[in-house]
Amino acid sequence: MSGRGDPGAPAVGARLPRREDRPLLRGEGEYIADVEAPAGTLHAAFVRSPAPHAELRGIDLQAALAAPGVRGAFAFADLGLDSLTPPMENPDARTVPRPLLADDRVRFVGEPLAVVVADNPYLAEDAAELVGFELEPLPVVVDPIAACEPGGALLFEESNVIYDSRFEKGGVDEAFEAAAVVIERSFRNPRYSPAPMEGRGALALPEDDGVLVWTSSQAPHRLAEVIAELLGLATDAVRVRCADVGGAFGQKCHAYPEEILCAWLARRLGRPIRWIEDRAENLLAASHARDQALRIRVAADAEGKLLALDADVICDQGAYGVFPHGHILEALGTPAILPGPYRLDAYRFRSRSVATNKSPEGAYRGVGLPVSAFVHERLMDILAAELDLDPAEIRRRNLLRPADMPHLTLTNQRYDSGDYPAALEAALEKFGYAEMREQCEEARAAGRQVGIGISSYVEYTAINSKVFQGRGMVGIPGSDGAHLALELDGRLGLWTTLPAIGQGSDTTFTQLVADAFATSPDEVDVHRADTGVGHLQGTGTFASRSAVAGAGAIARAAAELQERLRADAAPLLKVGPEELEIAAGEVRVRGGEDAGIALAELVADRPPERYRVSAEFDPPNLAYPYATHVCMVEVDAETGGLEILRWVIVEDCGKVINPIIVEGQIHGATAQGIGGTTLEQLVYGEDGQLLTSSFMDYLLPTASDIPTFEVGHLETPAPGEHGGAKGVGEGGTLAPPGAIANAVSAALGREFNQLPLAPETLRTAAASPQVA
Repeated sequence: MSGRGDPGAPAVGARLPRREDRPLLRGEGEYIADVEAPAGTLHAAFVRSPAPHAELRGIDLQAALAAPGVRGAFAFADLGLDSLTPPMENPDARTVPRPLLADDRVRFVGEPLAVVVADNPYLAEDAAELVGFELEPLPVVVDPIAACEPGGALLFEESNVIYDSRFEKGGVDEAFEAAAVVIERSFRNPRYSPAPMEGRGALALPEDDGVLVWTSSQAPHRLAEVIAELLGLATDAVRVRCADVGGAFGQKCHAYPEEILCAWLARRLGRPIRWIEDRAENLLAASHARDQALRIRVAADAEGKLLALDADVICDQGAYGVFPHGHILEALGTPAILPGPYRLDAYRFRSRSVATNKSPEGAYRGVGLPVSAFVHERLMDILAAELDLDPAEIRRRNLLRPADMPHLTLTNQRYDSGDYPAALEAALEKFGYAEMREQCEEARAAGRQVGIGISSYVEYTAINSKVFQGRGMVGIPGSDGAHLALELDGRLGLWTTLPAIGQGSDTTFTQLVADAFATSPDEVDVHRADTGVGHLQGTGTFASRSAVAGAGAIARAAAELQERLRADAAPLLKVGPEELEIAAGEVRVRGGEDAGIALAELVADRPPERYRVSAEFDPPNLAYPYATHVCMVEVDAETGGLEILRWVIVEDCGKVINPIIVEGQIHGATAQGIGGTTLEQLVYGEDGQLLTSSFMDYLLPTASDIPTFEVGHLETPAPGEHGGAKGVGEGGTLAPPGAIANAVSAALGREFNQLPLAPETLRTAAASPQVA
């Protein structure tokens, strides 16, 4: 990456090119399948259940063990390992252990039954097909709403409801009685796959009394801890290193049975073990997300101002929780932010997480917040139609104002800063809202199905230890760490607990370090995450935390390193440490004209560890970025095809470290949100079989489906000690469901409260008589 044009100019805020891109575009990236494996490496293949729900009566490994090149085959009884059980201290949640291999029951198609190890992956897969097993079918649970009812089939004892929380604050019933208008609607968000370009994988190498695991992970430090715990190893005997991560989107922030079993196999067989997931496995057995059904009542006065909200939220968790987050991620997140950026004085909800015979649900970019935004933005438009108000006007009447900040919501979200009405007005102005509304009317008069949709949202980012502990997710630290080293050549090296997963953090972290030492970004090296460096502990890359938790940890490490450098240089320069500054690769007297001492000179005369510093940062508060999106769409009545004609975004993610990175994150997240709104849906049949098990059936958006995004920025720095950034990685996923559903509803003159808005759905609606 080239340095700054002006060596004295700050790096933070500059449009520096992504330093990650050049090696990746040249084919020089090293993903998990590219990591060079030592001679003698064995390959694992997992035998997966073809049944969604069944008793496992027996398993026969003999034919597989006799197959050519096979070095081992193992079932649950061979392991002697505890289940993968997320630490959970929430009185509304039940503990749901997940066996590493199925023990006496299977609970979803794709659950691992056994693992076969052979000299190459082809022999391993061939032998896996020889494993015999006896499965006695049990009744299948697929519908999450029906699964809540007593008397049906159960995945676990007592009930399929594994989390059930009720909340009420304010005079809800009184507000509904006094309301001028009450509406009640049901909403449905489908099940998604995060679908990273690179699937999961691991390369485990036995090392003395421990194991080294290469993996594609968002949370390597937590993975190392659980491997050590389950394998009975010392914590420092397990080292996890990240290769380049080819996309993750939340799916890789969990620890999975397959990764842990690779480590166990390496120890058991004394040989390196490699496992690379294929796409069919990824769609079938890696975590899913966002499968929710909601029933909502909302009360408003005659002016359209919100009075009360009453919500029933059901989250289809699948068969198990995920580690370490458990089974309450979405069931907590969705109702917590359901009031959105609007003032609300009375709120009641019931939120349930329900076990079904599907692959477990976990994190996916935005977690439950896109569902919240979909619902509250549809409610805004439905209320507007009921009261004959412009959709923009009803938002104006309800958005929180700058004078309200900081604002504590009924669910204890502390919106920290910002101007929500300004984002709305800037987006409308950039869109040319009044003129485009006229164009829509003209187009509809000419027989075209054209509509405009608005979506405003606020989200929480950078979750800290206080929130994780409060949720009962006691296995997640909430803090993150940075290790900063001054090398012998005077260059600065950085390792963090926040792996790069494609979001450009190598570049933004470089900018932060460069500014801390007033040096060129070319003098900074950001290394891949490695639990063997710096004795760090950390949460990992998810929940848009890198720019907040990462920046805080880097700032603390930099401050400590600078203090050591000034202390060591002061006697040599015959001044006090407080009179020194660090810039351009040297320590020098502030305001002086004489040359200082080069950093390389200092490090050459000191023990190596003197200038290697680790620091951790636990954000004192969450950050709350926000945005408004406005789009125009046209529906082809004959085909059901949906064309997005325009898309405008005005967002506020706090202090912008690098505009290129910010815009890239907005573009990518919004594109993912469009895909989930219009195409994507994991579909299970009534028999519990996944019907969308390839990209022929699970449709992802292509370049032709994505419009040009017109992006504007507000910049309200978040209060706190992390530089004012609020996080930007997920926000773009929140707006598309509401924006597109509102636009399509306007175009076709009917409500669309269930996703995806697939061509067959729109074609049927366009051919039906319009409803009032």
